[in-house]
Amino acid sequence: MCVAIFLLFSSSLLTLPIALIWCEKLYDEYLNSAIYSYQLQGHFRLSSIGEVYYQQQRGGVIYVRPLTRWLIIFKVEGLSHRWIIVWRDSLSERHYRHLKMFTYLYFSPR
Repeated sequence: MCVAIFLLFSSSLLTLPIALIWCEKLYDEYLNSAIYSYQLQGHFRLSSIGEVYYQQQRGGVIYVRPLTRWLIIFKVEGLSHRWIIVWRDSLSERHYRHLKMFTYLYFSPR
């Protein structure tokens, strides 16, 4: 019985440092993701012929898909970042509705 109690406490004491190391790794990954996403923020211009101007680069839209009512994804050729993600809270309500309607009118398959 004493051996079982000893093993129970020793195993839980061993998992605590492992759990702390994993939490530290997850926090580090979170910080790297936050820094990366902050660097990707910028002005985005889209023309009716599918040209995209983003972070002083020019590209062409290959694919547009509104995934949910809060998210629109653009696949772009010719930019260093191939995917541009536009969230609903990154624009005003009116501008987001205009962008969503614009993508439906010009880029939806017919």
